[in-house]
Amino acid sequence: MDFNDEDTVYKVAATMIPGVGAAGIRKLVANCGSLRNLFVNVDALAKDDAIPARIADAIRHNSLIDKAKAQIEICIRHHIDILYILDYNYPRRLAQCDGAPTLLYTFGKVNFDTSRTVGIVGTRSCDSDGKNNIFALVEKLKADNINAIIISGLALGADTYAHQAALQYGMTTAAVLGHGLNMVYPAENRKLASDIAHSGGALITEFYYGQPVNKNNFARRNRIIAGLCDALIVAQSKIKGGALITADDARKFRREVFAFPGRTTDRLYAGCNYLITNNKATLISNADDLEKMLGWTKSKKMSPVQTELNLMPLSPDEVAVIDVLRANGATFIDTIAAMTKMPMQALSSLLLTMEFKDLVTSLPGKYYEAR
Repeated sequence: MDFNDEDTVYKVAATMIPGVGAAGIRKLVANCGSLRNLFVNVDALAKDDAIPARIADAIRHNSLIDKAKAQIEICIRHHIDILYILDYNYPRRLAQCDGAPTLLYTFGKVNFDTSRTVGIVGTRSCDSDGKNNIFALVEKLKADNINAIIISGLALGADTYAHQAALQYGMTTAAVLGHGLNMVYPAENRKLASDIAHSGGALITEFYYGQPVNKNNFARRNRIIAGLCDALIVAQSKIKGGALITADDARKFRREVFAFPGRTTDRLYAGCNYLITNNKATLISNADDLEKMLGWTKSKKMSPVQTELNLMPLSPDEVAVIDVLRANGATFIDTIAAMTKMPMQALSSLLLTMEFKDLVTSLPGKYYEAR
């Protein structure tokens, strides 16, 4: 988000209106024409019944503009980025999910649109078996040169091991928080959070700086984890817990959900076994299973792009698409369209043709990869 854009303050202020979520903000924009109009002309809009009286009262009496300006100043001072849902750098996977946050606050730079993403979640009571599974999976992804961002929630147990494994094996990792970036919860993971942010990863939250921890925040955090990933892995889970909630969110968002199986008598695997036996998750034993089911092949060093074949010269549009895929790896179709400036209908037809010509490979989630 451009901090010099005057409308930035209205975007931040809108998220501070009590009781108004992402869907409510979209409705306000539809009714008022813009967030600027909402705040500048609140009295006229209320008089015309364009907005509810409680919304008008909240805007008038809560100093939201002043609070938003203070928040922006804090973000500038602490090098925190604010991503608005319509910004080009807001994660496209998440933007397409129902209930996606209007704003994200991020510390650290990660481009979620140029790589595969794997969410790993599980119980805070994760034992050595669960830890070993997580580390072995991440190690194999790295060994197979699968360029994936490891996403989790910075909780104790499985989340911690997911982030630690990514750091140990040199993979990018992102932690989604259930509170503002002024703190780290749990406190035991302060150093881990710092290591993530300073190793090329990121800390992400929809909660503004100074917003306190609330137990309801973590369900909201879980949906962001689910929305950011191509595939969600439940490493270990009891029969009830946040990991199962995240799995449900992932399924709603049409993400691939996987789970490690365990002994039927092991309560730490009761949730995983439940997901598998009820066809809510696919059983995996290792990274090979994951890669095979997702169609992720071991990445190899790319040779220079051959823009003309002896018998089949490429069109300028085909060259443009291949250039994007060679530069970025597996790429979401919306990102290809934005980078090539092709209309979506024309691009979809072109990509199908390129598949037949064995120039690109279609991956789950509308991603494409150059062959």
